[in-house]
Parts: sequence; structure tokens; C-alpha cells
Amino acid sequence: MTQKQNKQNVSSELSAGVLPTGLEFAEASGSKALVLCDDSFQSVSVPNAYKELFERLPVHWIHAGEQCKSIEKAQEVWRWLEAKEADRFDTIIVIGGGTVMDLGAFVASTYKRGVKFLLIPTSLLGMVDASIGGKNGINFNGIKNSIGTFHKPANVLLDIKWLETLPKNERLNGWMELSKHALVEDAPFWNHLQNRTPDDQNIDWPQIVQRASDIKQRIVDADFHERGERKKLNFGHTVGHALESLAAKKNVPLSHGFAVGIGMIASLHWSAKSVDNFTSQESLLGAAEYLKRLLKTDANYDTWKWCVEQHPEQLWPFMLKDKKNRASTVLDIRLRAIGTAEWDCPLTLIDFKTFWASAF
Repeated sequence: MTQKQNKQNVSSELSAGVLPTGLEFAEASGSKALVLCDDSFQSVSVPNAYKELFERLPVHWIHAGEQCKSIEKAQEVWRWLEAKEADRFDTIIVIGGGTVMDLGAFVASTYKRGVKFLLIPTSLLGMVDASIGGKNGINFNGIKNSIGTFHKPANVLLDIKWLETLPKNERLNGWMELSKHALVEDAPFWNHLQNRTPDDQNIDWPQIVQRASDIKQRIVDADFHERGERKKLNFGHTVGHALESLAAKKNVPLSHGFAVGIGMIASLHWSAKSVDNFTSQESLLGAAEYLKRLLKTDANYDTWKWCVEQHPEQLWPFMLKDKKNRASTVLDIRLRAIGTAEWDCPLTLIDFKTFWASAF
């Protein structure tokens, strides 16, 4: 398969909010369209362009969150599609944030051995990360994304107007993922972000969303099945997923972006201990401090406190089950410098304990 064939089709109207909502796309393909949507939009006002979509098409509402990424919820949606007599030539339009898109894309990629689907991300995290790349997964036996597929959507529609519906913490979640893109790939972009926060009033969202999504798209196009370079997009995720899995086990609310932010802080300390260049060490530790300032706020202090008080030995069993591992060895991602990542780096429990203690 060539790089050109691997490319995912992403349509952007990041400033004006005048994208086709999916009706035109489905009608042009001559198929029936069905909608899977975050149920918060039953009560939260949606951008005007999408109201007709909900009125004209059958909608199955999904309560967002990690709990929706389950085999039971997938079965519920499969049954709904069957009841609506959906066939393999129909189009599923998935509207929501990261967890809704994960579930919707997994369902679409498995129903009738795979039906066409369109993603309309409504969260910052969804726009810059979850909607791009064709990785679709659900959780199983308490482990994040342990069952899934590689299956690209027919199209992704990025519309900045959805960001107006987001609460403050959802912007922070997405900011962690776009920060990750900059850290592993684009030092100038990272320098641009360091002078900003997701709560700034004068943020140029179209520019930031476009640049972050372009970074991920380039990496995915080069390595769709994650055999090499794409692994660096998991920076901060080994620890982050372990925190999420432990939180789920203990019924502690923890968002994906926040957990990844904690994971990146820890991994930046590991990275700093692994390089000899003083300038790189300083910049890596400085990046960790920037992320810490964003996460360790009065509003999020309880979540921060819970995360950093977890002992490495509690997280390690979940890290050992990470899908990136080989031969029972934890393989993780670290940085040689801002914008330069290396993957498949062996990590021991002793090393993890050391840099966890230095980070927090």
C-alpha cells in the first residue's frame, strides 16, 4: 500500500463553521445515513448547521466517557443498527468526543465486516487526535483499548464551531494531546504553545487545531499500522493508560487528557535523565514544569493529588499489559530533545520508580 493510499481524508472549515454536516456526504454516496452521537447534545445547544442532521436522520445517543468503550455498549449499537436495517452500503456518522468516536468507529469497522463511516469530532482532543489515524478501540478486562481495529473513516469533518460547546476541562484535555504532538515532532510549535494556555481569550484555534492535526496526519500517513514512527504518538500514554485503568478499577473519575499529561511529565523526567546534553535536559524539564502548571490548579487539585499519590508498583501491572510491549518488557517512548522522539525504549520498574519520584 502506498503512502498516498494510506492518507485519511480530512475536511476542514476551521473558522467559519460552514462545513457540510454529513447529509450531503451520505446523499452523494447514495447510501442511507445513521447517526451515533454524544447524548450531551440532547441538552447542549449544537451549531446551527447540525440541527437538521438530528431532525432528518435516525440517531442513537451515547453517554460519553470511558464506560461507553465496552463490548456491551458495542453490542447495544450493533443491535440498534440491525433494528434500523442498516446494511454494508450505508454510512454511519459519528458525532462526539474521543470516547464516542472510538466506540462508533469500532462498531462501524466491525458491523457487516465494515461499513463506511464519517467522523465529526466535537472536542479539541477529538479534532487533533482521536479522529485522525484509523485506530479504533474499546476497553476489555480493565485494560485500555485492548480490542480494536485499524480502519480509516471515509472522511473527517473538522469544524471549530464545536469548541464553543466545550467546558473548560475539555479544552485542557485536548491541549495535552496537541502538546504531545508538538513535543514529539515540532519544536517551533512547542515554543508557540508555551506562551499560551487553553483558557487564553485570544487563542487562534483554527491555526492551532490545523497545525496539531497536520502533525498527526503526517505521522499516520508514514506508518499507518504503527510498526515504527507512529509509536511516538504514544508518548505519555503508557503511564497515562495505567492511571486510567487504575482509576476505573477504583471508580475515580479521570479524563484521558489529564492522565496523559501526568504521563508526559513523568516521561519528560525519564527523558532528561537519559540525555547528556545540558541544554536538552533543561528544555525537557522546563516542558514538564509547563505541563505541571496547567494540570496542578485549584480546580483540578484533587485529581492531581490522586494521580501523583499512586505508587509505581500499583501502576506497573497495567503498564506490563500495554499493547506496545514485547516479550513481557515494557517498551515506552522518550525524547532526545524537544521535537525528537525515540520509541521501543525498554523501561524497568526500578527506572520507573526513580523518575516517578523525581517528577512528583
